Amino acid sequence: MENQTPVYLLALLLVEDMDSFQSDYVGPLKEINERHGVEAVVATPRLAAIEGELSENLAAVLRFPSQAALDAWYADPDYQPLIAARRDTTSPSLSRLIALTPMT
Repeated sequence: MENQTPVYLLALLLVEDMDSFQSDYVGPLKEINERHGVEAVVATPRLAAIEGELSENLAAVLRFPSQAALDAWYADPDYQPLIAARRDTTSPSLSRLIALTPMT
C-alpha cells in the first residue's frame, strides 16, 4: 500500500519578470495541479522576514496527497516546459523548491 502522507512543496522564488511568470508559468500550472490533486495552500508576494535576510519576492506552499503525487506532478510531460518558463522568469541563484514531509 502506498504511503498517503501528504507532502508539501515550498517554493521560494525571486521573480524577475512577474508578468511573464504569471502568464507563462502560473496560468498553465493550474490545470496540471488540478490533474494531480495539488492544493495551493498559499501563494503570495507578501513576504516579511522575521529573522534574517529575505531576497525572494514570492512564496508558495503546495500540498500533494503523497510523495508519489509530487513525483508524478514534477515528471508530468505538460509540466516540463513550465520548468523552463519558471527558470526563465526567476533568479536561479535565489529560487528554490523544497519538499517537506511532516514528521509522524
